[in-house]
Amino acid sequence: MRSPISAGQTATALAPASVGLDQLSSLHVNRRDHTPIFKQIAAQLRQQIEQGKLRFGDVMPGERELAESFRVSRMTLRAAIDELVDEGLLTRQRGRGTIVAHVRISKQAQVLGFMSFSEEMRARGLTPSSRVLDFKSEVANAAVAAQLDLPLGAQVILLKRVRLANGEPMALECCYVPYERFKRLLEFDLAARSLYDILEQEFETRPTLCEETVEAIALNAPEARDLGCKRGAPALLVTRVTRDARGALIEAEQTLYRSDRYRMVFMRER
Repeated sequence: MRSPISAGQTATALAPASVGLDQLSSLHVNRRDHTPIFKQIAAQLRQQIEQGKLRFGDVMPGERELAESFRVSRMTLRAAIDELVDEGLLTRQRGRGTIVAHVRISKQAQVLGFMSFSEEMRARGLTPSSRVLDFKSEVANAAVAAQLDLPLGAQVILLKRVRLANGEPMALECCYVPYERFKRLLEFDLAARSLYDILEQEFETRPTLCEETVEAIALNAPEARDLGCKRGAPALLVTRVTRDARGALIEAEQTLYRSDRYRMVFMRER
């Protein structure tokens, strides 16, 4: 299923700026909390970044100013900043100071429960959007037909999209659904709406169970261009097959997640 996807127009992101202390005035430390103070500071700044309140390229106040604002020592403040630098959320640049890097999303992989891209982004306080690269009916190839349990020669609907959060490319998605069951899907605007929302609201079909596999790959030139990366950059390839409440196969999908924006978190129970 993985194949080159034609390049689309790059989304325009909000311009970076210098962050004033007034923007961080709601942040504080609780000295009665058993959580180390530097961890409290790191957690609050992390939340500001993940929610898009601190944007990529924004220049943070100096460590002295931040330490005075939180009423902590510079050593404590530096420990908090170091933690976010290690996570890739902040970066230090000589001559500029501490800069907000691209947000890195933790994609939860649980035994029970899964979300669409739009649901994941909203859960993290980000605004999801899409750039549709291809949306059409076509004859399923052998691999897609097998994944959807369709006969060779069956029609499917192909949907290719760049998925964005706060205007920044996060993932490159290619999904197929059976044409005969969902032919009306072609009437809807998939740049503005979630596929899963449409399936539930318009087709009374609830995605209920999915099987996912994850592997590391290197982006080819077209994929890298669409995601705003360099050719050969690492990415996570997630292959998903989804069933409805009756157990019928309704979707076969491959999504490339930028590894500098995503990490997989597996929750297991014994």
